Amino acid sequence: MKIRLSKPIIAHGAEVSELDLADPTSEDVMELGYPYLVVPSDTDDTGIELRPKVVGRYVSRLAKIPMSSVKQMAIADLQQMQGVVMGFFGVSEEGKISSKSASSN
Repeated sequence: MKIRLSKPIIAHGAEVSELDLADPTSEDVMELGYPYLVVPSDTDDTGIELRPKVVGRYVSRLAKIPMSSVKQMAIADLQQMQGVVMGFFGVSEEGKISSKSASSN
């Protein structure tokens, strides 16, 4: 999945303005964990707590760029990447788990 960046970064000594993210594998999940936690709320419902460091590790691994490059990203670009990474796990940008994902947990 190709993602255009609003601000170029330097990766492997070259300026990069677009990242190509591979789909995560089961091995990636076992090594990096999930990019979110399901947490209880005050209303006996559940919510999603995002884990930005884990999201950054997924971006690094899936785009094959070093973490130092991920850390250069504009906040808007990192937020866009967060939405893409969360989408791999069936979590919408609103923080709701899809019924497909929820039934598999």
